Amino acid sequence: MRPILIQEHERLNVGQDSRFDNLHLVRWDKPMDYEPWGYYASYVIGAEWIDENEALVVTTKRGMEEIDFLAMFMTCFSSNLSADAFSQIYTIDSDAPVIYAPSLKGIISPLIVLHFLAVVSRIKSLKKGYVHYSGNLKKVKGRINVIRNERTNMAIKRFDRVFCEYDEYTVDIPENKLIKKALLFCKQILRTVIEHHKDGSKVKRMLLKSLLMFERVSEDVQVREVTQIKAHKLFNEYSEAVRLAKLILRRYDFSISKTSTEDDNILPFTLDMSLLYEHYVYGLLHDAYGDKILYQVKGRTGYPDFLYKSHNFKAILDTKYIPKYDESYLLDNYVVRQLSGYSRDLPILQKLGYNEIDEESPLPDVPCIIIYPKERDEITNSFSENKLQDLCRTPVRRLMRFYKICIPLPVVAVTYKCVSTALKHHSTLLCKCRFII
Repeated sequence: MRPILIQEHERLNVGQDSRFDNLHLVRWDKPMDYEPWGYYASYVIGAEWIDENEALVVTTKRGMEEIDFLAMFMTCFSSNLSADAFSQIYTIDSDAPVIYAPSLKGIISPLIVLHFLAVVSRIKSLKKGYVHYSGNLKKVKGRINVIRNERTNMAIKRFDRVFCEYDEYTVDIPENKLIKKALLFCKQILRTVIEHHKDGSKVKRMLLKSLLMFERVSEDVQVREVTQIKAHKLFNEYSEAVRLAKLILRRYDFSISKTSTEDDNILPFTLDMSLLYEHYVYGLLHDAYGDKILYQVKGRTGYPDFLYKSHNFKAILDTKYIPKYDESYLLDNYVVRQLSGYSRDLPILQKLGYNEIDEESPLPDVPCIIIYPKERDEITNSFSENKLQDLCRTPVRRLMRFYKICIPLPVVAVTYKCVSTALKHHSTLLCKCRFII
């Protein structure tokens, strides 16, 4: 049975039904006074089971159908956030049955793979551990296994060998083997992207760097060993890398021959587009301004997405995944109230450098900047080419010191679409002009 299909912000054409009450993709709501009550999708896309027989699929909103998710993921990982922070953006139910969703299958696989590569690339040195070995050796090593030695050597009068058991401190531990095997899967999965996507060279460098680090590690790992590997609290990168490696290997059933599948079925997942856009913008800001950007500073009124702090200019920035702001001069009232609260929040102002102010001080002149998206070809980082104050060219009407900055979403390049069409019957593909695994 084909799933129910809607886009972001659309309403399901159903009445109140308890089956929908616990879903992540929709909620019972009345977004505007003139709209009826119903189950509305918000900023989350993905696929989810409603019950044992029926599923729901939510795709990107109209006007956002050509998003290049792979380019967005790559930009997200260029910031200084811990790589596992990206896991807050999406969830995957690897234990649930797959859902038929061809319009989404170009999203989840590159997301998992690039997340995995980003985590592995931040591992500074390989973890070591004791591994138990046994073998028929020329010299005694460790302890002699008397029974095995009697059967293997003494019984046939082979006195030049000794069957020994010993422990060795090595990098060839199950965790590293698992990561190495997943890296080899990634190499196969990303083969087409490395050759034809505009970010392919970056992906290739990440992959080769990681494979080089694990060159002394074998990929001979058994399924039972994978299930026995535990997370390590003292090695955060390893914990996340192992979790993602398991997900990748399970996704392809431990068979590299299945990495080029053309199956339109996907694992149930959710992806928060609003949070993805926030991380994407942070990657651009961090590339352009470095330590001048502060992320998610705690204030009395909440957590503004970003603070910009330099000697000559200070500002409060917030991302809003609301494309309509490109055409409208107005902002939603709740957005204005939110940023106005930030601009009067003492902990936030003090973090911006106003250390001497208190509740009775004159209000500092701090611009409030809304960053919003739209689709656009040939994306460049506007921040890296301009000072932030020079980008404040679009004031919001009837509001003092409020500005809008459009940071477009990358879209799939025409050349990459053509290549993908030509590769329709080979390895990985594009579906609806999106990268597909």
